[in-house]
Amino acid sequence: MMKVYFAHPCFNDVQKAFKTAFLDKLSSVLSHRQDILIIDPFDHTPNIERDRETKLKMAEEVKIECIRLLEECDVIIALVDGNDTGVAFEAGYAHAVNKPVILVSQGDCSTANAMLIGAAKMMFGNIRDKEQMEKLAGMLEWFDATISKYPGKPRDN
Repeated sequence: MMKVYFAHPCFNDVQKAFKTAFLDKLSSVLSHRQDILIIDPFDHTPNIERDRETKLKMAEEVKIECIRLLEECDVIIALVDGNDTGVAFEAGYAHAVNKPVILVSQGDCSTANAMLIGAAKMMFGNIRDKEQMEKLAGMLEWFDATISKYPGKPRDN
C-alpha cells in the first residue's frame, strides 16, 4: 500500500472546508484504487496553534508524530496556499529524506517559495478543477506503480 502524506494548514473554517472538499474529491477520483492511502496529519495530532501555552508544551510531540508519519509515507502532497511554515517544514523534511513532493494550490503554485518549487517533482495549480485533480490522481498512480516495481530503491531528489 502506498501512503501519501497531505501537508496543509487547517486552522480556520475556510482551510477546514477546503481540506474536506479536496480529500473527498481526491478519494472519489481514486475510488478504484484501494492501495493508495491518504494520511492527514491532523487525524493524528491535536490542533494546538491557537493556544500558545499548549503549543509550547506539545510542540515536540507534534513534531515527532508528524516526522514519524512522513517517514512512513511514500509521497507528500503539499498545499502551498497561505505560506504555512508547517507545510514548508514538512515538504523540506520529505525532500531531505528523498520522498517525492507534489505541490498543489487552489490558485497558482508559482506563488510558493522558490525552495518549495525547487523541491517539487510536480505542481498542480487550480486543484479544484476536475482535470487537475485527475492529473494529480494519475501522478499518484504512477508513483504507486513505480514504487511497487522498485521497492526500497532510493529516489533521486
